[in-house]
Amino acid sequence: MPEPKVSKTHVRQDNTAVFHCPHCGRQKAIPVDKLRGHKHKLKVECGCKETFTVNLEFRQRVRKKTYLRGTYINHSQKGSSGDLNIKNISVIGLEFTSLNVQGFKVDDELAVEFNLDNKHKSKISKNVIVREVRRRSVGCEFEISGELAFVGPLGNYVMS
Repeated sequence: MPEPKVSKTHVRQDNTAVFHCPHCGRQKAIPVDKLRGHKHKLKVECGCKETFTVNLEFRQRVRKKTYLRGTYINHSQKGSSGDLNIKNISVIGLEFTSLNVQGFKVDDELAVEFNLDNKHKSKISKNVIVREVRRRSVGCEFEISGELAFVGPLGNYVMS
């Protein structure tokens, strides 16, 4: 029997998530503030007695999956450098993999350079700060985030 489809529910600013039963169409808002900060896959039982699975999404901004190749220079570690593959990018940061993922530390300051896979192959150079080192990837935040960082090709790319 095939695995049931898992839907994604975004958490609203008031820390509630609205669950939609795929069986009967009922909706219910539930507080999820105690779950913030972690990925959660919830099994929900509806009033109609059917169960369904939902992933909670706490992200505030769009994250675009990519496979962009580039380079980095780690200014916090005597200018060490290497190649990277950007897995996803948003208006506030990016996530990448590299051969030396465990060599990065939280708060390292990097300069990253890569080309977009858009029509113009736009070259992007950004300064980022490492915010999370995972088992196989590094999560970074742009030093200048928000609208100022995303005027031009990178902003258009992420929002497309």
